Order: sequence, then structure tokens, then C-alpha cells
Amino acid sequence: MQTETLQQSAGLKDESQLVTFLLKDEEFGFDIMSVQEIIRLPKMAKVPRTPAYVDGIANLRGVVLPVIDMRTRFGMERAQETDRTRVLVVDIDGVKTGLRVDRVKQVTRVLRSEIEPPPAAIRGTTSDYLEGVVKLDKGQRIVMALNAAQVCEIGVSSKPESGSGAASGSKAESGKSPDKSTNADAEVQKMVTFRIAKEEFAFHMEHVREILRVQTPNQVPDVPDYVLGVLTVRGQILPVIDLRRLLQQRSLADEFADSCRPLREEYERWIDLTEAAFAGGSHSKVESSITENLRKWITDTNSSSQLLMEALAKARAANEKVINQLQARARNEERGDRDAAGACAEEALSGARETVVALHRFEQQIAENIQEDQRIIVVDAEGFVLGLVVDHVHEVLNVPKSLMEPPPRITSTGGMELSGVAKLDDGSRLIMLLDVANLMKDQKLKDVQSSSIQTVETKKHGDLGSSGSGKQELSEVQLVTFMLGPEEYGVPISQIQEIDRLSNITKVPKAAKFIEGITNLRGEVIPVLDTRKRFELAVKQPDDRTRIIIVDLGGTKTGLVVDSVREVLNLAKKDIAPPPDAIGSGIDQQFISGIGKVDSGKRMIVLLDVERILSRQEYALLSQVTK
Repeated sequence: MQTETLQQSAGLKDESQLVTFLLKDEEFGFDIMSVQEIIRLPKMAKVPRTPAYVDGIANLRGVVLPVIDMRTRFGMERAQETDRTRVLVVDIDGVKTGLRVDRVKQVTRVLRSEIEPPPAAIRGTTSDYLEGVVKLDKGQRIVMALNAAQVCEIGVSSKPESGSGAASGSKAESGKSPDKSTNADAEVQKMVTFRIAKEEFAFHMEHVREILRVQTPNQVPDVPDYVLGVLTVRGQILPVIDLRRLLQQRSLADEFADSCRPLREEYERWIDLTEAAFAGGSHSKVESSITENLRKWITDTNSSSQLLMEALAKARAANEKVINQLQARARNEERGDRDAAGACAEEALSGARETVVALHRFEQQIAENIQEDQRIIVVDAEGFVLGLVVDHVHEVLNVPKSLMEPPPRITSTGGMELSGVAKLDDGSRLIMLLDVANLMKDQKLKDVQSSSIQTVETKKHGDLGSSGSGKQELSEVQLVTFMLGPEEYGVPISQIQEIDRLSNITKVPKAAKFIEGITNLRGEVIPVLDTRKRFELAVKQPDDRTRIIIVDLGGTKTGLVVDSVREVLNLAKKDIAPPPDAIGSGIDQQFISGIGKVDSGKRMIVLLDVERILSRQEYALLSQVTK
């Protein structure tokens, strides 16, 4: 009998306790022994290609917690979050899962005599999860007692091995920090992080060969829709995969357009209403919250495309005109100057129409220009190389292994699987590490690559998966390139520890003029060097693209501030020329190790030797900054 499990949970006693909750108007319950705690809905990261009922993963005091939406699990319509929305944290064999419910009702004592087996036909699709039906208040109140283990099953039923999910959970619950005397924190995993559909993912750096700007590939017939085609990169064939399509996400262009369209449509409706109010002689205050909403959206929206940003700049200027004219109209109304108020009203409407035109223009330009934001990450596993189009490459990080969790028990429905989850910033930032090797098993992708290797250069050097690739790598240098003004510079990736966004910098009194200050990098204080000042270039205010490249200068971990990081690329040594006697980059020749030539010399990259950036005396000054 199914009811035996529930009855036995209370031992030999004649009663048990249920934590009851509501989904819409129906009441359900779990045995209290399986419910560890009840929390508010946490901040979550959405895991792609998981069942629809999996809301995502969250950090619960160091434990990666999958969260299931109970309504969707039972085939009910999803509900909006309210103040009463809660997550029940249940523990099944040492593995924690969060269950989202509309609201928690109470803890109810249940007599054995009140538990009945599930009826043969019940409403909904919950019969597979039922332990029994509890009748309370003389049958006026019905509670469906659920089997927590079946509800939490997400497709992978194997128990975690020792040292995986359950072990990490108990370690986190102990509330103790990892023992820094061990080697756990000393061991780090270098990873490249990027964004897809507003979530942060990463690949192990060992699998990343280079990062390229997006180009239009040559199409290949009879391939899955997520295969965009192939590119020839330095004589080698590179299949290009749209990672959004592979992870079953809508396109970045659609996402951009959909963020703008509702605002633009609301703006158009507001124009019609306001125009009618002005025509009717209304002198009351005009509702104009849409102008503030648009102002905030424009401020929060950023793109690397100059054309898109120019369209937004026109929308911003026109919208500011509307705001200013409406304020002027209100002042004139207060003074009783109806003529001036009417003129301001006409100017406000004119500005509103200009705003809509600019927003329309922005939407029309998105599809053609969004590639400026995207990048192709070239990954390699077992000699099989692919280019993966991502929304935006974020940074290069060294993550201590102690901050890595095994992947939650969530089944992906194809393509990409998680190999782990990194928990940064005390768990408020979750980075999902993708398993490259699993993707490389896709036979369709291998067929795309093998059938497309046709160029003379490819035959000359061997295809990307051949055993000769090792020889080729020996004749190449892997570079991280970055911009300082209009010039592009490169540093061997072996000299770079990580790349980070510009964070708060504290000024240091009497430091050398090129030392910007010190910053906190995950608990470690490092000096920050203003690369522009060091190279005696014009000073530039930091913006969203400003980055800090972390390098080792004379034994001191140091941040180099650059305008923006462009890409990671492999450059053949034959394409590196010695620095000329006279160069136009504005940088002293002592810092330069060579000039890289890309695209037959159409693109020039100044290669820097970071070890020469500072003199011996300056190294000494730098080391004193953090003491």
C-alpha cells in the first residue's frame, strides 16, 4: 500500500505531521521529516534545455539548489510571484531540492485513520506523486499527501557519490570556511565566462583556443538549424554553432527588439491619448511615466554597435525634449499663460513623435548590427574544434576549486551538459560551467566539419582534428588583444592570469603617477596600473568596456587598465615581424616585442612584453603599494 510509507514515517505512532501548502485552490502536503526549511523565492540562474518545470538553480548557503515550480510540475498554469510565494527545501538522500509553491498553509497532525489510498481517478496529473489522501474536518478539507522523492525526481535518479552533491552540501551546512592550510584554495580552474540569454556560463580555458569577432559563415546544406555554417580561419575549416539555438533560446536580436517594442508601443498609445487631451482643451497634469520608463531603459541598454547607440542617442534626446516641454507646460499652466502652455504641448508632441521614429529605427537596425556585441568562442576537445557564437564574452577568471560545486541533478535534453557550477561573491553569482566534451560527441557536427574541409590551406596544414595540429600550435602564439584608443595591442595569454571588469579603486598617497591605486580581487589586494599613463597616452574616463588585465609584474599580481578587450586569437609566428625603428603607436619601443599582421597585414597588432613595462626601480615601487 502507498499509504504505508507515510504511516511508517511516524514510526509506530498513530500520527504523522504534514507541512501543507496551496497550489491555486488545492491543498497538498509533505511529511515534515522531508522538509528541511521554508524560504522566500531566491535569486536563480536559469539552466538551458531543462524540463519546463525547473525554474533554475540558486545558492542556499553554499549548496547549489535546483528549484522546481510545483504548478508546472503538475500541469497547472504558472503563477506570478507574490508576497506569499515560498520554496520548500526538501532533502532526499542528502540531495536538496527547492519546491516553489503559491503559499505555505500550516503544519497539520494527521491520524493514521485519516489517510486513505489515492482514488482510481483523480483530477489533474498528480496521481504518480501521491502517497495518499487525507480527509480532515469530517471530510470538508482534503489534503493530498505527496511522495517527496518522486516529486523531486528530475530525470537523474542516481545518488551522488561520496564527495559530490551530498558531501558538498554537508560541508556548506557546517558553516565553516574551507581550510586555507590545505591545497584546495591553491588549486584553481581558469575559465572564460560569457553570457547567453542574461545567464552566465563558462568554458575551461584549456578548451578555448581563441575568441573571434562574428563573421557571416558559408552555409552548409542539410545541417541542424543551430549550425550557422563554416568559416575559414587561417586556412582551417571551422564549423560555427549558434549557442542560443543549441540551448533552445530565442535570438539575441529578438531579445533586444522585444525589450524595446513594448515601450515603443506604449509610447505610441500615450501620444494618441495626450494629443486627444490637448485637443479637448484639457489643462490638467498629463500622465508621463512612460517618458521616465523609456529614459531608464535607454540608460540601461548598451551595445558595441555604433549605429545602434546612435539610434538610442536620438531617442534619448527626443525623449528629454518631451520631458522638458511637459515640465515647461506645467509651469506655464500654473502662471496662467495658456498660449505658452499650448506651445510647449505642441513641442512635447513633436518630440514624442521623434522619439517613436528613433525607436523604430533602432528596432530595424538590430538584426544587421547585433553581431558587434557577439563573439565566437573557438573550443577544442579531443582534437575536434568548433566556433560557438555567444552574446558577450565577460571575463577570464581563476576560480578556486573550493568554490566549485558538482552539477545539480537536472537533466539537459540534448547538446550541452553542465560539468559544474562556480559560486562567486558569497554565492550571489552563479556561473554554469559547460561540458565541451559532451558537445563534441555530436556526430552531426563532426560530419559538418569533415565534409567541409576542402581548401588548399587545410590540406597543406592538416584538418583541425588531425594529429598534426600539435606541430601547428608550436608555430603559433595565442594572444589576448585589447584597445588603447584606436590602436590594438596584444599580450601572450600565458602572461595573463585573468581579465576582470573595472571595480572600485582606492587611491594610494604618493604612489607613482601611473599607479591608479589598489583594488580588492576576491579578497586579495592588488595594485592597479593605468596603462595609458604608463605609455604616456591621453587619459580617458572608464566606461562599460573598460577592463583590468591581471598579470604578474616582478612577482606582484598587478592589474593593467585597458580601454576594452577585443579577442583571443592564435597568430602564426611567421606573421610576427620585429618592431621597426620608428613606430606610430605612441609607445616606447622598449615595451614592444613585435608587430602582428592579421588578414594579410590589413590589421596590425602591437605585441607587448609585460615584463618590460616597468623598470627595476618601478617594480620596487609597485611592490610597496600593497604593503
